[in-house]
Amino acid sequence: MATIETSVNRPYLPADGATLTAEIDVEPGEQTASPRRHVALCIDTSGSMQGENIQRARDGAAWVFGLLDDDDWVTVVAFDSDAEVILPATRWGDIERDDAMDDVDDLTAGGGTDMYSGLRAAAESLQGSRAGPDAVRRLLLLSDGKDNEHQPADFADLAREIDEAGVRIQSAGIGTDYNQQTIRTLGTTARGTWTHLENPGDIEEFFGDAVEQAGSVVAPDARLELDVAPGVEVSEVYRALPQAQEVDVEWEDNTSVVKLPDLVEREKQRVVLKIHAPGGDLGEEASLADVTLTARGETAVDAVSVEYTDDDDLLAEHNESVSIDHKQTVVRTELGKGNVEAAETEVERMTVVHGEDAAAVEEAEQQTQIVKEGGRAERSQATQIVDEDRLE
Repeated sequence: MATIETSVNRPYLPADGATLTAEIDVEPGEQTASPRRHVALCIDTSGSMQGENIQRARDGAAWVFGLLDDDDWVTVVAFDSDAEVILPATRWGDIERDDAMDDVDDLTAGGGTDMYSGLRAAAESLQGSRAGPDAVRRLLLLSDGKDNEHQPADFADLAREIDEAGVRIQSAGIGTDYNQQTIRTLGTTARGTWTHLENPGDIEEFFGDAVEQAGSVVAPDARLELDVAPGVEVSEVYRALPQAQEVDVEWEDNTSVVKLPDLVEREKQRVVLKIHAPGGDLGEEASLADVTLTARGETAVDAVSVEYTDDDDLLAEHNESVSIDHKQTVVRTELGKGNVEAAETEVERMTVVHGEDAAAVEEAEQQTQIVKEGGRAERSQATQIVDEDRLE
């Protein structure tokens, strides 16, 4: 069973209230049974994929086939100027591997880039999946180009639609000509991940890791519900782990809902946020938000709580790690977007609060400089936060 634990940077507040930082750690628990998977490969076969990229894409599909169990399902969609379903949704135990490889070996590169139609075709296959309601559904996108007609905002709308259907997108761009904003938008909006692939050889690893991770899912469609007290405001919400991503919070009456990526065994998740607490009576212990994790029909609960006081020593208590986690997540999210100036501004704020010699500040400065001097790979890598306490 998954569990949650909340922490705040300021456990004691003055009577007139204050803004504090909170974090919610989610431990996924352990699998009781291996899930059935439905994996849809959505592969760019436009002209720019000619040569080693298209061959590595074929090899990546072959690697995926080697990881599937008989009860898993697979779909292969190719897109250039149009989208084509190369392998319709098929139970792996009902097809010979050689027949599946024959379909993949026919992939050739040429034409334009209609990524939007490719994604929609792959999503429709997953949404209509006969793998069953409890199946883990993954859409794995590989592209090295820009869509001919659609902008990142169009893909955000499509990704939200796909996410609502219970499908997680893991998107990867390879080369230097793809639209990184589109790749990032797809992965973050659909509660998946996004990444930059530096070399053609990375394609197999991307496909393989995604399929293996899908086999480690403990609970899909997890969510946190924060039932906030009157006068409490929630803002600046980010996923810190497994990838730094800004979160659009949804509200249901007085409850803020933070949708989580699928819970994966041995992969801690962390959400960081700002909470504005209204004033309270001295000596009062107040729950600012009752937090409930819902995952596969089960729940875990905790609360974000503070105590109001006028004791200066207590008011000075500060859980610095919580503040740092939030600031680092903001920095890394901005770096992932390529917003170096915004990241530098946040680093300056960290320096004022924590001092220029603090390890977290030095790390943030170094990461910012790496992205400033680098490119797509460095932006992608910046969003990955190493958690020393991650489950083994």
